[in-house]
Amino acid sequence: MSTLTVTSYNVKGLHSPTKRKKGLLQLRQSKCQVALLQETHISDVEHTKLNKSWADKVYYSSHCSGRKRGVAILIHRQINFTETLVHKDKEGRFILVNGIIDGTSVSFVNVYAPNEDVPGFIKSVFNMIAEYSSGLLIMGGDFNCVMSNIDRHPASRTPISKMGKMLKNMSVEAGLVDIWRSKFPKDRNFTFYSNRHASYSRIDYFFTAKAELHRIEDITILPITISDHAPVTLKWNIGLTPSFKQWRLNASLLNDKEFVEFVKLDLKNYLDINNTPETSPIMLWDCAKAYLRGSIISYTTAKKRQKAAKQKYLEDRIRELDLQHKKTRASRILNDLNTSRRELQDLLSEKIEGNLCFAKQQYYENGNRVSRLLAFRLKKQQSSNVVHKLKSGNKSILKPKDIDLTVCVFLHRDFFLSDTTFILIGAMESIISETLD
Repeated sequence: MSTLTVTSYNVKGLHSPTKRKKGLLQLRQSKCQVALLQETHISDVEHTKLNKSWADKVYYSSHCSGRKRGVAILIHRQINFTETLVHKDKEGRFILVNGIIDGTSVSFVNVYAPNEDVPGFIKSVFNMIAEYSSGLLIMGGDFNCVMSNIDRHPASRTPISKMGKMLKNMSVEAGLVDIWRSKFPKDRNFTFYSNRHASYSRIDYFFTAKAELHRIEDITILPITISDHAPVTLKWNIGLTPSFKQWRLNASLLNDKEFVEFVKLDLKNYLDINNTPETSPIMLWDCAKAYLRGSIISYTTAKKRQKAAKQKYLEDRIRELDLQHKKTRASRILNDLNTSRRELQDLLSEKIEGNLCFAKQQYYENGNRVSRLLAFRLKKQQSSNVVHKLKSGNKSILKPKDIDLTVCVFLHRDFFLSDTTFILIGAMESIISETLD
């Protein structure tokens, strides 16, 4: 059995396509399966574009202006998720999504609280949870308040805000716990750095029911990189079966001159050794394809390891400098920290720009003709049009055979009204009732 990786991340705006790609790439590289994003700053139409990467299902709440606030829940295409309820506000502040994952009922709640001290907002969120949530609950987001002085640095004599007190009291009343604090009761770590006040605070939280805390295997505050907030990620054990996917060639490598030269030289060496009179051209070419496939896998794996090592080095350095700056707040360390963040941004931008150029090229070359690109688009559209669930009376029908029987009964009842048909309908209805019961 595997776990579900859930990440809460205040992305500080996704209006720029490059910034959007960076954020989605960062989540994909961290093997995120469910993402709770705050401050997306995009409209309804732009939110729907978030499903073009690793996410298949996107649920969102946008501000009417499309330029501020905004929350979104992204669910990986490999997760067998069926929604049962979506509840959201009209201001881009919160969204609740209920659904079923492999037979387990779950609720995801994503919150972006106001910057002002508005305790009534916290109360409305918990009232919404009490009314609409069902099954296992995970609530995450940017709550813009601390619940204890240990969650801010440097220490301040300013009292805890009314919203912070309300959050602490309402979570206790609802039977929810701050997951990170419950795992690290005495540790100090922070999710937000204010350049204006030169201070750190932990204002991004994950909550779950106290009785379900044993399902949380791990929770981590990652370094602050492309936003002013740190992603918070956790491992949630709800009993999932791991899935596997086949390897495919990254066609964008054909634009890499070094890669092309490598393939040419490797193919030349292969032909010099194996092109003999005893070997038929067909056999020679079939073996060459298998040989080149292995060489390309070896080449791309080495390149990925080099980039991954560099990215890991920068992330570890950012994490180390971040911890040092939290303790000392020295300007020299802050300069080194910003330099490392820029290097990481450049590394991510290099990959994103390549992906964007490749996507534009593909649409330009294949956009107006029947091709594999169109086939992939249609396949995705067809899968989204499949009927996964029907509701008959008070019962939900999920199995494909039961759905087929129910549709047949409906069609016969509406279009064929003979006595023989009524007998057939009665028999089919009894079969459905026995199957569902």
